[in-house]
Amino acid sequence: MDENDTYKYLGLREGRCTDHTAIKKDLSNEYFRRLNLICKKQLNSRNLFKAINTFAIPILTYSFGVIKWWTQTELNALDRKVRTIMTSHRVHHPRSSVMRLYLPRKHGGRGFLSALTLHNREVRSLRNYFLSRADDPFYRDVIFCDKGLTPLSLANEQWQDPAVQSISDRETVWKEKELHGRFYKALYEPFVDTVASLHWLRFGDLFGEIEGFVCAIQDQVIKTNNYRRYNLRDGTVDICRACRHPGESLRHVISGCSALSNSEYLHRHNLVARILHQELALKYGLVDRKLPYYKYMPEAVLENDRARLYWDRAIITDRNILANKPDIVLMDRAESRIFLVDITIPYDETLVKAETDKRTKYLDLAHEVTDMWGGLPAEIIPVVVSANGLIPVSLSGHLRRLGLRDGPLQAQMQKAVLLDTARIVRRFLSLSP
Repeated sequence: MDENDTYKYLGLREGRCTDHTAIKKDLSNEYFRRLNLICKKQLNSRNLFKAINTFAIPILTYSFGVIKWWTQTELNALDRKVRTIMTSHRVHHPRSSVMRLYLPRKHGGRGFLSALTLHNREVRSLRNYFLSRADDPFYRDVIFCDKGLTPLSLANEQWQDPAVQSISDRETVWKEKELHGRFYKALYEPFVDTVASLHWLRFGDLFGEIEGFVCAIQDQVIKTNNYRRYNLRDGTVDICRACRHPGESLRHVISGCSALSNSEYLHRHNLVARILHQELALKYGLVDRKLPYYKYMPEAVLENDRARLYWDRAIITDRNILANKPDIVLMDRAESRIFLVDITIPYDETLVKAETDKRTKYLDLAHEVTDMWGGLPAEIIPVVVSANGLIPVSLSGHLRRLGLRDGPLQAQMQKAVLLDTARIVRRFLSLSP
């Protein structure tokens, strides 16, 4: 067997001399092949990224610390090409936060593994392993002989450990971005339930394409007229294509356009209201079976010996009250209480204000209902979920006050809001500018 002759073993070329360049090329090609294969499968986002991390990325990690030289430039280029492939499959928006892509899902990221970070961590770990055993004669001989023979360069006393970005490093970069950082800052506000707000990412039951689009909306990198004018600087006039008012920002599109308020926003609002109405109807035995929330059509009045449930019905009062039509009115005969439930889907920064406004809005109605219906105490229950899926800390207590399981119900309402926000943005972008 000559020096240049090779044979394949376990899918990789072997020979008397190791051609590191050829091996790196083969490894990269196999990695990209597996990545494309996985992205074509109809997996939900959590399973998609888990499949990539466990089936595709190990092709590379087997070589880290063995094959020389994976340079930092090569690894950066590799990560960049991976993101390009994911963009071609619509899993990742090209202008979405890169740092967020590599953060764990419980920290608001998508849980993808970076080849650069894995390489640097593996090299540091292997090198520290050998050096920590330098007292052993065998390891001492290995360290002495490795003068550039491996990527570890064990004999090099001037070695500098490659940088490894930690979770906190990535979070710092994410929050310092002008557009990307807005969602991060809103996510960690004291009035936001961060764990509940990240439920949709931690469970990852949306398809990869939808999750990528929702993340792009939260990162505010969708091509609205405002984004094109002030970020892409292509000369676009910043006028809303629906209401014709100035300022077509993403915030305006998902929660502030007057032309969408009685159609798209109302549809999203009603989806959340249907979820809540059906849960109450099931709890009090007012309906027999549970339907998918998008198929459930509430009746105006449901009643039995346990409760009376109104849906979007004006309450006729003795004196004139303008705000007399909450989304749901529940009369609980067992507890001898009345609950006025109203739903709102505001923007992230106005969660507290929206809840306060709802309480103030129905205060007169609560007093009037108490007087009219036999002195039963009336309680106002504001249900607030932001257009980007943020959950306020108070929502859990409100749902428990209604006797409902807060965790699964919050998750279902959040998913409905996120899916419909994505639908609103897609439909809006299809309008002629």
